[in-house]
Amino acid sequence: MNRTSLLSLCVAASLVACTERTSSPTAGVDSGVAAAPVAPAAPGKGQTPSPAPSTEYQGAGSPDAAAPGSATAEAANADSGVGEYTGAPAAEKGTCSAASLSPRAAPAAPALPAPVESMRQRIIAAAVACDYTALNTLADENGKAVRFTFGDGTDAGEYWRAAEKLGNPELARIVKVLNLPYAKQDNLYFWPAVHVTGATSDKDWGALKGVYPDDEIAGMKDQGSYLGLRVGITPEGDWQIAVAGD
Repeated sequence: MNRTSLLSLCVAASLVACTERTSSPTAGVDSGVAAAPVAPAAPGKGQTPSPAPSTEYQGAGSPDAAAPGSATAEAANADSGVGEYTGAPAAEKGTCSAASLSPRAAPAAPALPAPVESMRQRIIAAAVACDYTALNTLADENGKAVRFTFGDGTDAGEYWRAAEKLGNPELARIVKVLNLPYAKQDNLYFWPAVHVTGATSDKDWGALKGVYPDDEIAGMKDQGSYLGLRVGITPEGDWQIAVAGD
């Protein structure tokens, strides 16, 4: 073998050795230099990148479930036997005396017949929503209107709206009275109970605190009878009375 052939063989052998060392999977370790991270391959033509994780709220068990606090969720969770009125004009919402009160009635003891309890709770909800139209609807739901004055008025909603504008807390009184103990007389469940049983003790009069100012309660106490607002509902759920006076 001549000198030129021998030199060619040495060069070829060196190239093979270099190629094997470069392709070795442990090359980075052997050389003391960590292998550079491999960037993810860009999607090829016709391929769709994987979507990013969704941050939109999904209700348990259903992708169409409404998020908590939304109008849809509130409607879904509402007690269909009670309901809460939210149809009051925007200009009136939150403007009546009952707006800051709870729309949920305090538990009645003993328990009321279902139609009576339903009407009681819906009256409270409508009053808290300042929804005079809904109050009129409830008044006519099972009968012909409600006695709300000893005068000539025929529209309870308009009567209460006018009274509220004059500073008389009619709707707040309706809500507060319906949260007091009740008593049954003839064919009506009455709130407060003292309208039927009579206010005969300081405890009876004390229960009315917050419904009327102290001076008005003292005046009724001096007269010996409760002449304030009373609400009456029949066993069938017909709202018949929401009137004060004698």
